[in-house]
Amino acid sequence: MVQLLVGTFGFFWLHTILWFFREYKERKAHAAEKRISSEALPANLKGKHVRRFSPIWRLAHITFALSLMILTLTGMPLFYPDAPWASTLMNLLGGPHVAGMIHRVNAVIFAGVFFWHLFYLIWGIAKDWENFKFFGPNSTIPNLQDGRDMIAMFKWFFGMGPRPKFDRWTYWEKFDYWAPFWGVTIIGVSGLVMWLPNFFGGFLPGWVFNVAAIFHGEEAFLAVVFLFTVHFFNNHFRPDKFPLEVVMFTGSFSMEEFKHEHALEYERLVKSGELEKYLVDPPSPGRMTASRILGFV
Repeated sequence: MVQLLVGTFGFFWLHTILWFFREYKERKAHAAEKRISSEALPANLKGKHVRRFSPIWRLAHITFALSLMILTLTGMPLFYPDAPWASTLMNLLGGPHVAGMIHRVNAVIFAGVFFWHLFYLIWGIAKDWENFKFFGPNSTIPNLQDGRDMIAMFKWFFGMGPRPKFDRWTYWEKFDYWAPFWGVTIIGVSGLVMWLPNFFGGFLPGWVFNVAAIFHGEEAFLAVVFLFTVHFFNNHFRPDKFPLEVVMFTGSFSMEEFKHEHALEYERLVKSGELEKYLVDPPSPGRMTASRILGFV
């Protein structure tokens, strides 16, 4: 677990630091210019947004995120019981019994969203199996191009090449997607073992519960710290996005943003004539304000 923590944070924190300084340097050098220009867009695309996430995906995301935050709030006092804030937080939560109930309810919600996602995904693929491609542009399965993109990104970090162009999913988005499969499995199974000790103790040796406690706490620590540093940086804190990206709340982003962030997908959809299918009107000012408030909260 320690090797996993050091390896994951060592790589992604380095990635984050290099990305920040490179993007900050570019923003500073072109401070007088618009970050993303709309001049190169055809007239019919100006002012339009591209639908990125459907309402069902946005609902799943916010439910997943909120349940994880509550799991963190109720679980960390147990992981750090000697910390000066632990007893205060536990008392505010109503004591260990109430905090445990809240923790388990949200664990069920968290797992429910995960398994619903699997079902929804499999169902969608099965319906359109003939057109599904495991390594196609719309697939989140990592491929060799992701490796090439990552190498190109590091070259850009050091000024040794241009910033790479990305298709539907970037390599860091794919990692963000697949990491919970590992995390939910480790945290979920170990949590279930500790939740039902009488059942599992009937056929498992006692040391399994010690191992489950270690896995549960340290994998949760990995997930939480990664989300609140790397994931938040990729989506909110880097200079191009700061202070907040609201696409997961509005479901769409501007055509200029789309072309800047996913140039290969833009070119592919224009070439195939499919771009029109994804065009939507921009969110109203009120909806944008509400999305920003929700995002900050």
